[in-house]
Amino acid sequence: MSHRLADKTYISTGQMLILMFHFLLGNAVIINMDNEYDRNTWIVQIIAMAVGMVLFRMYTYTAETFPGQTLTSYARQLIGKTGGTAIGILYIVFFLYLTSRNLRDETELVRVSILEKTPSLVVAFLMVICTVYVLWLGFEVLARTGQVFLAVVILVMVLGNTLLVLSGSVHLEELMPIMSQGVKPVLMSVIRDRLAFPYGEMICFMMFVPCVKRPSQLVKAGYVSILAGGIVLVEVAILNTTVLGTNITERSIFPLLSTFANVQLSEYVQRPDVIVLMSIIIGDFFKVALFSYAAVVGISDVFGLPYRKALIPCGIIVLLWSQIGAINLSEHFEFGRLSLIYIHPLFVYVFPCLFFLLAFLRRSRRGSRNFEEP
Repeated sequence: MSHRLADKTYISTGQMLILMFHFLLGNAVIINMDNEYDRNTWIVQIIAMAVGMVLFRMYTYTAETFPGQTLTSYARQLIGKTGGTAIGILYIVFFLYLTSRNLRDETELVRVSILEKTPSLVVAFLMVICTVYVLWLGFEVLARTGQVFLAVVILVMVLGNTLLVLSGSVHLEELMPIMSQGVKPVLMSVIRDRLAFPYGEMICFMMFVPCVKRPSQLVKAGYVSILAGGIVLVEVAILNTTVLGTNITERSIFPLLSTFANVQLSEYVQRPDVIVLMSIIIGDFFKVALFSYAAVVGISDVFGLPYRKALIPCGIIVLLWSQIGAINLSEHFEFGRLSLIYIHPLFVYVFPCLFFLLAFLRRSRRGSRNFEEP
């Protein structure tokens, strides 16, 4: 029995689009994953956005072959029960790992920005409690929460950009020269960093296909969300470069906060980065919640456990993993860069490509049989 039939969880295409938008911004809008931040990062983001659409279409093509089923479910049909179950378990671990990473990102962001003396475990615990509570109420509640906070995120973005322009902090000449070292470094950055994070991580939405009222519109929703989220990421890259310059941005842990910290219109308008911080926390909350939900749905499908019985143990695992995964923030970011090279490709490129090829062959054989029948 599919997760959809078991839990009667349905959300609209628009709600899924909003969740995708929050997901794409998440920690991608704040974390600097480049070893060497370049003034061409905005070009890298544009290319990654375009290729991300192709990648997402590959994900959905496989899902369309098995209507109403999750990734862990159709993996067993494509690979076989043993191999598919093993891959499904690997994806569950991968989703839990990404949840713990995003939780650690959000925890460190809050501690560095506003709660410097608060223990990391306390901040992470409060965030896990909020996530588990919302998911306990159901996926529909998370979707409706996304609708409410979308207005907040848009308002903060418009206000923040307006303040930056009015303060005269933007210097477009910092973007020049464009691609002075050629195309190769740009393409390498796309492949190494920006495609897998965050666009490749949208593989987790293949766990939510049974939750959509009209799965046929999922591709369109994905394209719109990737375009909208990608434009924001391109804008953030431009702002970081034109306000801070590449040298400061490269050394900054959270460059976007440093960018908005430069805004001072008068003695009454200072530190708007605190307002921007609220928007960033909202995005990362949804990313933590969506990865958690993907892991819990996978556990429910693979092991046959009721959804809510798996939710709290997963929250505990994620909380502990986020604390012991790295000793300090530098080690946390370094492991993240290594993950993009050695871990992410297996789950966002290799397995999905294998699924796509097997699904394509399956459709081809099915079409050939239909054509031969009188």
